[in-house]
Amino acid sequence: MMAAPSGSQVMKDNRPLRERPFQAKMRQDVHTYLNESGFEISMQALTSMQGKDYRAIFDTLVLTLDPNYPLREGARFEEEFIPALKALRYPFAHQLDPKWLAAVASPHSWPYLLGVLHWLVESCRVSELSTAPSYNLSALDAQ
Repeated sequence: MMAAPSGSQVMKDNRPLRERPFQAKMRQDVHTYLNESGFEISMQALTSMQGKDYRAIFDTLVLTLDPNYPLREGARFEEEFIPALKALRYPFAHQLDPKWLAAVASPHSWPYLLGVLHWLVESCRVSELSTAPSYNLSALDAQ
C-alpha cells in the first residue's frame, strides 16, 4: 500500500493498470477477498462490471475500512465516490473522473476503477492485519 500524498504534493499512479496481466491479478485479488469476506461475486461479474455491482463492492469495502463512514442512502454515487476515496486517503483520487462511473466497464475507465477496488481490498487486508490479535510468544515460552 502506498502512502497518501502530503499537502500539495501530487503522486502519479505508477501501477501498470492498463496491462492485461496486472488487471487479471487485481481482478483475482478482489474476487478472492470479496468471496472470503462473504460477498459472493463471480469472476465473470468482475470481468464485465455493471455500475450497480461496482457501487455495491465499493460501498462494502469502504464500510469495511470505516464502519462509521457516512455513505448516504439514495445519494448519487458520482457525488460520494471521490470524497470517500479522499477520506480514506486514496493517493490517486485526483486522477479519477466521477463521470467514469456511468460506464464502469468502458476500456478507458475500467483499469482505473479496478485499481480503486484493488487498493481498497489491499487496505482492508492491512487493516485486518493491524487489528488482528497479537500473541506474545515469549510469554508462552516462559511457562
